[in-house]
Amino acid sequence: MIFYIIPGVTLLASVIGLAALVLRKFTQLASINVESIAGEQNAKARNKILLERLMRKAAAARRLAHGHLKPIGMMIKDRAQRVYERAREIEKETLKKAQPLKKIDLNQEIRDKLSEVERLVSIQEYQQAEDVAISVVVIDSENLDAYEHLVDIYVAEKEYKKARETARFLLKLLQKAKKTKLITYSDHRLANCYANLGMVYDAENRKDYALINIKKAVELQPNNPRFLDFLLKISIMLKDKSLAFETFNSLKESDPDNQKLPDLEQQIYSIDTSV
Repeated sequence: MIFYIIPGVTLLASVIGLAALVLRKFTQLASINVESIAGEQNAKARNKILLERLMRKAAAARRLAHGHLKPIGMMIKDRAQRVYERAREIEKETLKKAQPLKKIDLNQEIRDKLSEVERLVSIQEYQQAEDVAISVVVIDSENLDAYEHLVDIYVAEKEYKKARETARFLLKLLQKAKKTKLITYSDHRLANCYANLGMVYDAENRKDYALINIKKAVELQPNNPRFLDFLLKISIMLKDKSLAFETFNSLKESDPDNQKLPDLEQQIYSIDTSV
């Protein structure tokens, strides 16, 4: 029994050390933003995303610990130590680079990183794309593009919990941007975030929440065929015949060449509201 306990305790200590390291130092990393220091809530959300990214590596080692003997346990201990040491290296490298930059240089760096994220996503290199997107968040804790990319990445990888949490935080940033009238805000961005959040809830089989969010997207952009199509799908699944017909008529008007219209109409007529 002790052969199982020793590596487990050692691994736990390494993981705790890693978590403490990340939480202690990320405040320093945020200083690279020459515009302002991020608010406490933004910092917490950003730290959570970054911490989860590193902890997933340690978690892979932890899962291997179950059901193995002492030699395997020692191997896991070594792996956990390597994760810890790599985190220290990343930390030192980031802090070393975090020198005051001119705003123009900082903006160019962000644009270059976002272009790299798009390239990596296009070739389905999601892990690397996530790393680069997170590096943008480290520089600019309220960068809407970075969070939008992260939502897309997590959805593509079917990591719905991460997609949901990131989308909900993005909603707060967009609502703040709307109130402060930032140039980066648009109704389309907010509507798209609601729609994406609705699709995540749908993937999690939480149809009621999916309906709430896609309705908000349609309220912002009532003629968007993609949003209407998804709202129609949800209303059919929830057997809301009245909403389904209303949405169908809007979809038919905004996208009259949609080849799926006859089939969708038949699905609506087939809804059994007596059950």
